[in-house]
Amino acid sequence: MQLVECATVEHKGLSTVTRAKKNKQAGEAFKELLIQKGFKNYRLAKETGLGIAHIGRIASGEIASPEPTTLAKIATVLGVELGELTRIFAQSTLQSQPSATNSQPQESVSKVSISDNSDFVGREEAIARLNNLVNEGAKVILIHAEGGIGKTTLATKWFELQGLECLQLRVGTTPQNLNSVEDWVRVTLRYHFKENPEQDFMTMLEQFKNKLQQQKTGVLIRNLEFALINGEFIEQQNSNYIELLTLLAHQSVQSFTLITSCELLHEPDLMKLKTFQHYCLQELEHEAWKDYFVSRNITIDTDALYEINRAYGGNAFAMYLLSPEILKESQGNLKVYWQDNRDDLLRHPTLENIEKLVQRQFNKLQQDNPQAYKLLCRLGCYRYQYMPVISEKGIFCLLWDEKNERNKSRIIRDLKNRALVKFTSEGYYLYEVIRQEALERLKLTDDWKQSHAEAGIFLSTLISNNCQTIIPRITCTKVNDTQEQMYLNIENAETAVRQELTKQETIALEVVYHTMEFYGVGCFKELRQEPKLLNNAFFQAIKNMVFQYVDCYSKLSIELYKFALSTQVLGIIDQREENFRASSKEFEYSQRSFQVSQCFFQTALLMATRVKEDKLMINILRSLAECQDFTGIFLHQIAKNNQSREVFDEIKVKLEKVVQIFPQLSFEQQIEEVKQAIHSLRINE
Repeated sequence: MQLVECATVEHKGLSTVTRAKKNKQAGEAFKELLIQKGFKNYRLAKETGLGIAHIGRIASGEIASPEPTTLAKIATVLGVELGELTRIFAQSTLQSQPSATNSQPQESVSKVSISDNSDFVGREEAIARLNNLVNEGAKVILIHAEGGIGKTTLATKWFELQGLECLQLRVGTTPQNLNSVEDWVRVTLRYHFKENPEQDFMTMLEQFKNKLQQQKTGVLIRNLEFALINGEFIEQQNSNYIELLTLLAHQSVQSFTLITSCELLHEPDLMKLKTFQHYCLQELEHEAWKDYFVSRNITIDTDALYEINRAYGGNAFAMYLLSPEILKESQGNLKVYWQDNRDDLLRHPTLENIEKLVQRQFNKLQQDNPQAYKLLCRLGCYRYQYMPVISEKGIFCLLWDEKNERNKSRIIRDLKNRALVKFTSEGYYLYEVIRQEALERLKLTDDWKQSHAEAGIFLSTLISNNCQTIIPRITCTKVNDTQEQMYLNIENAETAVRQELTKQETIALEVVYHTMEFYGVGCFKELRQEPKLLNNAFFQAIKNMVFQYVDCYSKLSIELYKFALSTQVLGIIDQREENFRASSKEFEYSQRSFQVSQCFFQTALLMATRVKEDKLMINILRSLAECQDFTGIFLHQIAKNNQSREVFDEIKVKLEKVVQIFPQLSFEQQIEEVKQAIHSLRINE
C-alpha cells in the first residue's frame, strides 16, 4: 500500500484535508497551488530550469508522479515544503476512512498500513509513542527534531491512521514572515466550520472552542520555531499563540493537535498543562534506510549504508533525495556511490535542499543566541569519526571566553533544545552534515586556531602517562612450540582485534590531527619539522607513541601470518594422514589467523594514513611484501598443482602493485627490498 496523502486547500495558512485525490486529479491540485502562489507555467519553468512543456504535462495531469528531483526544484521555487507536493502526487487513494465518531484515537496501529508503505519506513515506534501520549491524556504534542527528519510526514501519517480530518496552520518561513493566528482562526471558522466569526479575538476563540467540542478533528501546526526565540514566543506573537494553544490543550475539546518544531517550547503557561506534551523524534535508523533503498532497487552494502546513514544523521529528507542520485549516478550501487561522494555530502544540486535546512537553523541560532551559535561553530573542530562522542569537559573547553560555569551548561542546553547537537549518556556529537556547516563557518572566524588548540589540549589530558604500558602485547611463540599455545596466541589476537583501535591510540591520533590543523601543515612529516615542536617533550611522546603502535601492529601481523601458514601446513599433513579431526581444527585456526593478521595490517595502515606519514606506510608495505614472500615459499613446499600456480601468480601481481606505490613515496632504497621479495618468488617458481 502506498502512502496516502490528502489534497489541501489553503487560505492564509489554513489547509483543510477533506478527501483523498486520485492520480488523475493531481494536475488540477497542482494548478491550484500555482494560482495560490501567483505562478504561471512559464515563470515556473524559467525559475526551476525545467522545460515549459514538462511543466505543462505536470499541470495537465499527464505526468502524475514527477521525479523527486523535479519536485524538489519546484518546492524550492514555490517556497513550499516538499511533502506538500508529494501529497499532491501520491500514487494511491484511501480506500476507506476509519470512523471519526470515537473520542479517542485507535489504541493499536495497524503495522500492515505502515510497513507496507515503502514511502513511510521506520516509524512504527514513533506512531505507537504518539498513541500512548494521547491515550494518557495529551491533547497537544510538540514533535521536536532537526529539519528534514520527518516531523510533518509523521504527523500527517498519524492523522491519516486515526481517520482525522486535519486543519493546518503554517506558522511561516521566517520570523519576519509569520502568519496571523487571528486570521487563521477567522478563516477556519468561516471556510471550514461555516461560522460567521466574531470581531473580537477572544470571543472568536470561544466560537472556535465550541466547534472543537462538537466535532472531532486534527490540527497540525508547522514550523513553530519561527515564532520562537530561545523557546519563548516572539513578543508580538506571544499572547495569541498562548491563547490558541491553551484552547487546543483543553480537556473538553475533541481535537488533537500535533506541532512540528526544530526548537523546544518553554512557555511556563503551557508547560504547566498536563495535556501539553513534548516528543523528541529520533533519526531514522540504518535499517529503515535499507528498507527504503531496497524498495527503490538500490543494491545495499552494509558498511556503506551505516556510514551514509550516520553522515546524514538518519535524515528522512536526505534519504528521499539521495535515492534518485544513487540510481542515476551509480546504477543503484550504494557502495560505488558512497565511495565517490563521501567527501562531499552536498555535491548534487538536489541535496542543496538539505544544506538550506541546515543553514536556516544556523542563521536563526546566530540571530537568537550568538553565544550558542559561536559554540556550535567551534564544535566543528572535532571529527566525531574515531571518537564518536566528546564529553562535557571537551565541550566546556571550547567556551574559553565564558567564565560563568552555569552559563556554559545553559549554552549547551540551548543547542540541545534546537536539535543541532546530539547527545548520549557518554557525550555529545554532531552529524557530519551539521559538522561541515559548522566547520565552514568556523573558518570564517578568528576562533579556528584556538578551537583546535583547546581541543588538542583537552584530549591530551586523557592520554596515559606511560605510553609503553598501553601497547597491546600478544604472546607470540615460534612455530616449533606447542599447537595449543599457537591456538591461544590466535585467540588473544582476535580479542585485541574485536576491541578495534584502543582509546589511547585514537586519542593520540586526534591530538596529532588538532596539532596539524593548528600549525596549518598537511602531513606528519611537516609537523615533526615544525621548529616550535622540535624540543617539545609532549609532542615527542605522542610521535613515539604513534610509531610504536604501527611498529607493534606490523610485527604482530607478520607473526600471525606465519602462524596461519604453519597451521595450514599441519592441516595438510594431518589430512593426508587421515587425521581429519586435527586437520579440521588446524584449517579453522589457519583461516582465523589469516583474518586477524589482515586486520592488524589494516589497523597499522589506517594509523599511518591518518597521520600521512610516508615512512610508516613504507614499513607496513614492506611487512606485507614479506608475508607474501612467506606465502610463495610455503605454497611451493605444500603442493605443485594448478591451484598453487594461480595463487602464486596472484601474489606476484599484488607485490608488483606495491612497487608501483613506492615511486610516489620517499625512502627509495627500500624499493629494492620489495623487489627482492618478488625475485624470491620467481626463484621459488
